[in-house]
Amino acid sequence: MARPRSVVREDAEATPSGAAFRRALADIADALRRAEEGIGSILAVTAAAEAGRLIAALVHSPAAAGFSVLRWPQSLLPPLGGPDDLEAVALSLLPLADGHPDEARRNIALTAERGGGELAGAAVRGLLGLPSHQPLWLGLDGAQRADFQVEGLAATMLDLCYERPVLVVVENAQWARGLTVPLLNALANAVEDARLCLIAIRSPASCVRPGGWTPPVTARRLLLPEADGGPADGGPAGAGTEADDPAPHAALLEALRRDRRPERIEWMAHHAPLAGEWALACACARHAGRRAEADCRPADAVRLYMAALSALDRLPATRRHAQRRIDLWTALARTQAPADGSAIKAAERAHALAEDLGDPMRTARALSILATLRWVGGNLPAARRTGLRALRIWRHTRSPRQQVQTLVNLGRGLTEAGRFRHADTVLRAAADLIADLPDDPAHRRETRHLHGPIALAPVCIAAHRARCRAELGDPQEATRLAHAALAQAEDGGHAASRAMACLHVGWAALTAQRYAVAVEPLKRAVAITETIRLHACQPLVLGALGYALARTGALNDGASLLLGSREHARMLGIRRHEPQILIWIAEAALLSGQPDDTVRNARDAAEKAAGAGQAGDEAWARLALARGLAAQGNAAAARHSLEEAARIATRRSMAPVLAQCADLRKTATAG
Repeated sequence: MARPRSVVREDAEATPSGAAFRRALADIADALRRAEEGIGSILAVTAAAEAGRLIAALVHSPAAAGFSVLRWPQSLLPPLGGPDDLEAVALSLLPLADGHPDEARRNIALTAERGGGELAGAAVRGLLGLPSHQPLWLGLDGAQRADFQVEGLAATMLDLCYERPVLVVVENAQWARGLTVPLLNALANAVEDARLCLIAIRSPASCVRPGGWTPPVTARRLLLPEADGGPADGGPAGAGTEADDPAPHAALLEALRRDRRPERIEWMAHHAPLAGEWALACACARHAGRRAEADCRPADAVRLYMAALSALDRLPATRRHAQRRIDLWTALARTQAPADGSAIKAAERAHALAEDLGDPMRTARALSILATLRWVGGNLPAARRTGLRALRIWRHTRSPRQQVQTLVNLGRGLTEAGRFRHADTVLRAAADLIADLPDDPAHRRETRHLHGPIALAPVCIAAHRARCRAELGDPQEATRLAHAALAQAEDGGHAASRAMACLHVGWAALTAQRYAVAVEPLKRAVAITETIRLHACQPLVLGALGYALARTGALNDGASLLLGSREHARMLGIRRHEPQILIWIAEAALLSGQPDDTVRNARDAAEKAAGAGQAGDEAWARLALARGLAAQGNAAAARHSLEEAARIATRRSMAPVLAQCADLRKTATAG
């Protein structure tokens, strides 16, 4: 984003003439009047060379007189030496706050906290260069921080516009990039109930870069005629070059080589192909893609990695270039959204290319990412098979750090599949590998942080081992491991790891039927996941707490949390957690004297668990179903379900399930 202008200082230009401009100004004036009354809207304006005259006429019009005007011009390339996208937005808000600059910074941060919570306030403090001492903020991952930066700025905008209506003009919206896009989406989702008018101006030029920000379909569309000279130039401001002449681009590249500002890499990635420098274009796009990925700008990373692939198409077919192609498809698997299947397709492409090339390290890397993506998608059998293939290669190539990554992913998947003994062995091997690594801080730091999971590696290992030991009937060791996971999470300061560890402290207690002991750590897990918006964990921790409360007598509170956790899991599409949540709902229904609900939910859980290959959940679901059927008086069906639960539990060495099956059998016989 170019440096925004919060208060318009330019002299007013002559009002554009022509019926189209007059209609556009009238439509915008009408939108401003409605925004002043609290009914905000978005206007999508397509304009070329006359856009500047329209903006000048607009911001000096009587309709905008009562508005705070924010101009957020977008640029094709990042400004060299300037603030990043969200920093620029945060700075643009300072004139809207009272006081001298330092006081204005503090007021804007307080506004973000008031509207979005402590972490949103901490995020905006960071964008404004103020220190934050919020412990959870210091323990967030980069992606989580980025989410709170967007949320904090959106909350600030929505709060400020209650005092005075705000007009936001997004110039060259087709060039919006980075975190500006999710910020604009957040504002678009809330604009209808705010004193806010958002005008997005896009160029009709065919040479604009793909992507940018497209207003929602609900936005009002306005089309302004092009000037006689045609559409505005699609190149970056200040470039002063023609797209078909490589010489100026080559000269710019030479100057950029001597520049040391980090943004120069994206400039070089843009100009290198225009100069015909395809090897440099590939290298710079890859470098800029990695920078965007590290800065939690996945859309920019995808665009740059794709540009690098396009540059590779212009280069000769060599083994090194084939390896670069594999690395780029692997990077795309990391950065593309898993939901639409593009990430899995990229990982499969990387794997196929690596196998064709006979490159074992790259084959294993692609398989590891593919296993993680399949686990996220709930395909546990495929994730297990893929992880085992990757592990065999890592062992053969003696790559201990990569083995740790794959072992943790594999152990986690085996745990969810109910293969508790195998999972415990795999996770123990991962812990041994970490202990044997050289005592090099950088070496250990790289291994501690996993690609994909939400927790630090040692925490993930200890937490999932705790669940395994609990399911295998070793409650003391389960408790020890869960508390060890929590201690490591506290020591590492990683917020998501604390939530995972607290969950498993509570889960181990639930499995051991120590329900009162489970309540406090689960309450803490819920508080952390809600505060840091850890959506992947929220359904499970809510369900676990709901079940613990139901078991300790708070049936209404427990039922409310359990039903909320089920809806949350369905809304997020987290299928692998749904059977466990349904089991807890079924057991709580029995406590409330509702055996019909128990049977319905337990049967649903059993079917879902069996279909997903989650044998552990299926065993618990069959046991809950047997209890519900027994309570209904259906003794024959209850015995059948009980035997199914015992059969699975015997095969998976699930001692707590076997013990409870025996207790239910005795109760049924005595009855």
